[in-house]
Amino acid sequence: MLQCPTCGRRYSRDFEICPEDQSPLQADATNAGSLPTDPLLGHTLDDKYRLEAQLGVGGMGTVYRARHLLIDRPVAVKVLNPRFVEDEAARTRFQREARAAGRLQHTNAVTVTDYGQTQDGYVYIVMELLEGRTLRDILAKEAPLDAARSVSIMLQVSAAVAAAHDAGIIHRDLKPANIFIVQRAEVPSVVKVLDFGIAKLAAESLEEDDIKALTQVGAMIGTPRYMSPEQCDGAELTPAADVYSLGVILYEMLTGAVPFSGSTPLAIAMKHTSELPRRPREFVASIPPALEEVVLHALEKSPQNRPANAAEFRRELLATAERLGLEHAAIASSPNIEALRSVGKESPSGRLVVDISKLRETRAANSDATEVTVVSPSVMAVAGVPAIKNSAAQSNNQSFSRLSVSFTDRSTKQFLLIAAAIAVVLALALAFVAVRSSRAVPEAAAVASPSVSPSVSPSVSPTPEPSPSPVTSPSASPRRESRKPAPANSNRGSKGNSVFKKFKRIFKNPF
Repeated sequence: MLQCPTCGRRYSRDFEICPEDQSPLQADATNAGSLPTDPLLGHTLDDKYRLEAQLGVGGMGTVYRARHLLIDRPVAVKVLNPRFVEDEAARTRFQREARAAGRLQHTNAVTVTDYGQTQDGYVYIVMELLEGRTLRDILAKEAPLDAARSVSIMLQVSAAVAAAHDAGIIHRDLKPANIFIVQRAEVPSVVKVLDFGIAKLAAESLEEDDIKALTQVGAMIGTPRYMSPEQCDGAELTPAADVYSLGVILYEMLTGAVPFSGSTPLAIAMKHTSELPRRPREFVASIPPALEEVVLHALEKSPQNRPANAAEFRRELLATAERLGLEHAAIASSPNIEALRSVGKESPSGRLVVDISKLRETRAANSDATEVTVVSPSVMAVAGVPAIKNSAAQSNNQSFSRLSVSFTDRSTKQFLLIAAAIAVVLALALAFVAVRSSRAVPEAAAVASPSVSPSVSPSVSPTPEPSPSPVTSPSASPRRESRKPAPANSNRGSKGNSVFKKFKRIFKNPF
């Protein structure tokens, strides 16, 4: 494992530079005795959560893999950094933010199940344990991503952030490391947004005269490469600040690079406030121009010139995806609560018991109602392809159930030409074989004729004048022998000619 000397995060040996602050990674100490041991490993919080392993270290705290001892379930526990615990006001604000995050119930937001403070002063939040990879790990190995995949991820991320904005929560620390891609077998990937509410605590706990606020990674709300200009200036933040961070993440997914980078966090912050980003198409020319405009709109310097919140940003991105034929990116990957209630029963204890088989049947039966347009109507109009509209399409719905494509005469002509060419080749090949077989018979007869003359010469009289009798008598037997192969020769020639004539007729009239 390699460790960043600036932020303390640990990475595998696939990384050489810290993705968060661009600091060169250093190897851990080889002497196991010199490594600092985490005092919380093996510790049990409030007699319920036993911390089993360390999953990650961040500027705000440490995340552990833990086990709920009462129900024997693995969970993730984030313990707040002790430097925030010392402040009573900070603990109160942290508790209020944890309650807000707990009320946020969304498919693409991490689920917070518990909050607590131990007697020895540890403040912690309990979350669902996720299996998969962070967007940071994906970008480090696969960037840049194609437009469809980038839009699909961003639509899910913006949906979670929009739900947070509706609940009065501003994330303020959006970055690829806080976006988790959950990967399960036989289930589409689901995007989860992490760390709701924690960044607001960091912002409120800072003093205004802290001159090192911008030089310390994580101390100023978020990571400098993803901070909005108003964050860098220390101004009051609105949901538009999260929109700027979403634009930076989408920019990085499409191009493989962030809009602004520098040797120090302060240099990066100065670029965010004063410089314009390069257009994404300068990095990857295949990016659709309409999608590029969405990214640049989110990266406007003034909050008033950006989408006001994540919901507006998502609507703009979704509308662009529909025009580009990327509507499939907005398909929901899991049923909503209404669909679960329709196939479930409430137990006496108040829990909802869902029949999975009935849920599958209901979703299969209602699949026509949840269809989305795979081909944009404008594209179909240009291609001249008619679509059969159903009843749902009459109510301004662009979905369709089947597509009718007519074959043109051009494909039929091409088929006929190919068939005619094959027939010509076959006719020429058979004609060549027939000619070769017809020529082989006279050559055989020419070879057999010299063997007759020696047998005839001894019986001929030595008179100089030729007489008809010696010629006819000795040659009678050879002629009889030569007449025997003659029918075979004629049959071969006639068969070859007949085959040639048949293929000649086929070639003249192939169909």
